[in-house]
Amino acid sequence: MSGPPAVGTLFGASSEAGGADAGLEGAVPADATSPATDATGSVCDLQTGTWASRLTIDVSWAPQGLMGVILAPGNGRIRQWTKSTRTLRSGGVLDTTVVCGVELPDFSGTQIAGAETYGVTFPDALFDDGHLPTFAVSATIRGAGAGATYRSDAAAALLGLTMADPTTDAWPTPVNTVVDSDRDGHPGVTIAMAAGGTYSDAPVDGFKTARADHLYVVIRQVTIISAVAMDCDHFSGTVTIPVLSSEGGAGKYAIDSHVVGCGLVNDGGACDPTQTAFVDATQPVFSPSGSTQFTSVRLADGAGCSAVRQALP
Repeated sequence: MSGPPAVGTLFGASSEAGGADAGLEGAVPADATSPATDATGSVCDLQTGTWASRLTIDVSWAPQGLMGVILAPGNGRIRQWTKSTRTLRSGGVLDTTVVCGVELPDFSGTQIAGAETYGVTFPDALFDDGHLPTFAVSATIRGAGAGATYRSDAAAALLGLTMADPTTDAWPTPVNTVVDSDRDGHPGVTIAMAAGGTYSDAPVDGFKTARADHLYVVIRQVTIISAVAMDCDHFSGTVTIPVLSSEGGAGKYAIDSHVVGCGLVNDGGACDPTQTAFVDATQPVFSPSGSTQFTSVRLADGAGCSAVRQALP
């Protein structure tokens, strides 16, 4: 699935998905405390402020079972935008963070299923309306200027559901804690199927007798960030997606989603449970497959999500 801001290249360091610290080790001594200045001579304050961030993760998907008949394997790129308000706390910093955009790759059906192209769009209003919950990111910053390092603990962005401990809990099937995060009267958050050109709406059964143009989804993405300060206002680094246990015992990367409902084309009403289950079972399941990139830039205090996307297009 694809769309504009659940998944472009970024400048800065890159690494394999499992090696987020590549290139950072030794970048600054652990006890570095000397302040640095930017081009204007101002002393850096990396431990407070409003920050826009963009995460890019190369992913692949290899369908199995029913998905192997309908959904072709593929690869692409997830991008996620966030806004954080950073405050100093004992032992480190706390970033109070909200998702400001998600972009997922397009995917295709198999030749036997018609080789159709599908994509999804996360509307800007989803992030700009101010309804989405924040999540906490605990981190440490070592150093006070260019070369300082930022390292976060695992943090989970949740859209459309609640979890007791989203950084460690198994991804549930089915989801029993769905919430209407965007307050539009539908479960989860509402995203649209991409339209125009070669895009097709999502089939809701194997014979494609009906289709959906809106999906109601729940999403969890767990990330660990490692980055280096390029100057007083910019960080660049990498992203790690941890592997968590899943129901049934097998571990999986913590890029998780479920389709918990859908809307049929031409205002045809809500999908029934069988149709919803079909769409959920045939969506791609993403795994990190290559480089990851992170970049962050300081914003004016009080900036909104639209400013995040403008600062890091």
